Amino acid sequence: MEAVNITINDTVKLKERKGRSVKEILKEHVPSNTYSQYLVISNGQMASLNTKIEEDTKIVTIRDYDEPLKRAYENTAALILTHAAQQIFPEEKLIISHSICEGLFCKFYKKKSIDDETVQKLINAFNDIIKKNLEIKPFITSRLKAIKYFKQIGRNDSAELLKYSNRKNALLYSIEDKKSWLSSPPAPNTGLIKLFALQTYSTGFVLKYPIEPEPERLPAFVKQNRLCQIFNEAERWGEILETTDISHVNRLIVNKKISDMIKISEALHEKKIAIIADSIAKQNNDRRLIFIAGPSSSGKTTFMMRLYIQLRVLGYKAVTLSLDNYFLNRDEIINKQRKNINYEVLEAIDLDLLNSHLSQLLSGKPVFLPKYDFKLGKKNWGNNEIIANKKTLFIIEGIHGLNPGLTNNIDDSYKYKIYISALTHLNFDNSNRISTHDARLIRRIVRDYKYRGYSASETIKMWQNVVLGEKKYIFPFQEESNIMFNSSLAYEFGVLKKYAEEALNKVPEDDSSYPESKRLLDFLSYSLPIDDHEISPTSILREFIGKSSFTY
Repeated sequence: MEAVNITINDTVKLKERKGRSVKEILKEHVPSNTYSQYLVISNGQMASLNTKIEEDTKIVTIRDYDEPLKRAYENTAALILTHAAQQIFPEEKLIISHSICEGLFCKFYKKKSIDDETVQKLINAFNDIIKKNLEIKPFITSRLKAIKYFKQIGRNDSAELLKYSNRKNALLYSIEDKKSWLSSPPAPNTGLIKLFALQTYSTGFVLKYPIEPEPERLPAFVKQNRLCQIFNEAERWGEILETTDISHVNRLIVNKKISDMIKISEALHEKKIAIIADSIAKQNNDRRLIFIAGPSSSGKTTFMMRLYIQLRVLGYKAVTLSLDNYFLNRDEIINKQRKNINYEVLEAIDLDLLNSHLSQLLSGKPVFLPKYDFKLGKKNWGNNEIIANKKTLFIIEGIHGLNPGLTNNIDDSYKYKIYISALTHLNFDNSNRISTHDARLIRRIVRDYKYRGYSASETIKMWQNVVLGEKKYIFPFQEESNIMFNSSLAYEFGVLKKYAEEALNKVPEDDSSYPESKRLLDFLSYSLPIDDHEISPTSILREFIGKSSFTY
């Protein structure tokens, strides 16, 4: 019997025969209530518990239901749904499009709308698959064999994805001998997906599942109509660009047609910014406070500067303000928060000063603006005096811009609110979406590495707190906006690829962020590189890769 060495959580050390699964090993040697049965880290990478151990292996178990476990749950639920749809609607193509309403928006390629009867059939088939507790088996095959298989079963979307990968092999997963490619590992058995719901919405339906940190509860279904509209717009942009999957962008690169796609993508952005400026101009003259808010790495600063230009084109005088300059002095924040300093909360802003300044500016009074020094932790007062008349517009950028509590002392009739986020319309294939969360994280890693002195490891480690802040202080208010802007660019992964890979490849194997860095490197491996020489100096992407004509 050929044996391998196995270490579990740096404490349990074993010699086991080759070919045993992670699940079998854990069941014998680790109490079941001390780890999650959805996912493990095996030799520094996220892995299914059904993975067969063929070499010396270091296993790290995961316990808390956070982003990796939620992703495994989501992937498994999506896989089950795809399997169910293939069984009951074999002539249709299920498309898992994007996240919305704390779930996944799904639709069929041919059906223009989804009725309750269709949804109920899917629910019944989904429940049957759960009851069977089918094993989801991982296995490695050659990339060429995987491409051939997907073409044979009519999954050209998956075949095209693998076609442009530089990987020799492909990791696939099977249910009842039906093989699928997944962007990250699923749970080992279908029976683990005990909570789910399907809810008709718009032209399709939403697949609901537990979100972190509550694995035993489905989030309430709350319509997000404005967000739905912006995703619909993203899909229309995808149709104009003739790109819905990463492979479509890769094909343009190979055929030397990416130049047109870059120009059209940027033109779509410029046209939408001009439309937003026109919308502001059509409001009554009282709406002079233009708030811009959105999650991290959405490109808020560049968007603000481009909107400023469009408003000037329309003849307006405009002044840009950053909420970051209105933070309380650090000693005041310490007095309020006592322990860990958190600049993400609304209470970290000097609300009295902000409201006073905005009121004075609206009434035409001159104001000296502060400049916050983050090294010293205090506001500096220079000679930056703003003298505005009653027709001047004020563009205010910051994460709390949509929060009604930011400007309680100012009537809503003065406010125009814009929500911005990178809501990519691209997916890996029909069954595997690209998370906007991942798109923004890759942007953030590149910018932090190139310009802020942070390693990829440091960015990944702080990202969870960034996301927690967004869920608490930004996402609940996105439907408060008057209009939304989608800052994603269909070609951006190819451009970000070389910068992100350089940063991610420096993460050490013994670093706690290594599994996430490997996941992101795998993500980027499916995009071909794009040279950035044709990208406009005013592009939102320049905020992250450099050489922007704007000063940040």
